[in-house]
Amino acid sequence: MPKDVHQFSCPCCGKQIEIDVRTGQARAQKPAEAKGGKDLEDLLRAQKRDSDRLGKAFDTAKEGQHRQRDQLDDKLKKAKDDARKDPDEKLRRPWDLE
Repeated sequence: MPKDVHQFSCPCCGKQIEIDVRTGQARAQKPAEAKGGKDLEDLLRAQKRDSDRLGKAFDTAKEGQHRQRDQLDDKLKKAKDDARKDPDEKLRRPWDLE
């Protein structure tokens, strides 16, 4: 390597950068290999764990929606029954009270 070319690694991306002092040109080379990469089996286990967690959260939300629907159906049925019991009772409107 000539004296006019300096090499260092980029702190952001880890690529090797060469700067030619004579011409003022810079060029990036391949990034340094990542050290301590995860094993494929570890990644698959983590993905399975996340999938199970999200599936449970979805099932819980789905059950909550079914419960809410059932409660609203019960309230509507009760309101309909109450309306059938007293059909002559008129609803009061605010402008009728004047």
